[in-house]
Amino acid sequence: MTKVASVNQLLDDMAESLDRLALLQQRELNAIVDREHADIPAITSEKEKALAEVTRLDTLLSEHPDKDTLKEDPQLDTAVESIKQTLANIQHQNQVNERVVQSTLNSIDQLKQSILQSARKDSLTYNSKGKIR
Repeated sequence: MTKVASVNQLLDDMAESLDRLALLQQRELNAIVDREHADIPAITSEKEKALAEVTRLDTLLSEHPDKDTLKEDPQLDTAVESIKQTLANIQHQNQVNERVVQSTLNSIDQLKQSILQSARKDSLTYNSKGKIR
């Protein structure tokens, strides 16, 4: 028979996993801002693993035989509220990261357009009378 982890242990593991995810999001933002784009795929991979762990723990908690104690025990209720707050912070940070990525992509697109316009100006040709073709 498989030993079922206690609700306390699952909550502790969930809090640790969310803290790790928050740290990874901060590393991702730093990599974007510092233009260390080569680091982003590794960070993304780690984020996916951390998110999978959070999902796994959430499933274990929702199926736990003692899950009712999460609402009945004031200490556990406090832990759950702390986890919810951490999750809300992570969701907010994710939105910030998305905006930074979008802003970076927009800046790159504007730079590309400027380069293309400049290249077009440099590639003008003239006819024998000095008129632009």
